[in-house]
Amino acid sequence: MKKYKKIYIEITNVCNLACDFCPRTMREPKFMSAATFDGILDQIKPCTSYIYLHVKGEPLLHPELDKFLDLSYAKGFQVNITTNGTLIHSVQDMLLSKPALRQINFSLHSFDSNESGQSREEYAADILAFTRAAMEKSQIIVSLRLWNLTENSSADCADRRNNDLLAAIEKEFDLPFKIQE
Repeated sequence: MKKYKKIYIEITNVCNLACDFCPRTMREPKFMSAATFDGILDQIKPCTSYIYLHVKGEPLLHPELDKFLDLSYAKGFQVNITTNGTLIHSVQDMLLSKPALRQINFSLHSFDSNESGQSREEYAADILAFTRAAMEKSQIIVSLRLWNLTENSSADCADRRNNDLLAAIEKEFDLPFKIQE
């Protein structure tokens, strides 16, 4: 039996957004090398079967993410990635082809810090297209995370700025109910 359910590995501390819910770092921006990642996998192999690529940076920015997923698979790890989702269109095919990828979590609330010029509709469409493709072509679990309540609101009083995202999800998957319900 493994000691830990999961271990987080920060493969980069670089992010393409500046979300207000993410504490700032004073560390030098870096991307982990494939050799360092490979060594970490060897060190943690006795401890877990699941790794999470997420902490302070955006994993989809890493130029060797495909290699990291291949190394993970070769060593028997299942990988979970948490992302802001703004780059999913550019890496969709690569991610869908990687057997190590177990789950991808999209922090949909990150859009509020997106200054790429991408519209909310384009952002949601890219993520939902990936979700649909993952459902059709893989066993990848997709988690759509949305902080849709303000501090003082109740479950039936969703934050207005998220209504478009919730409606897009409901429409894409032809849900017979409203998510807010």
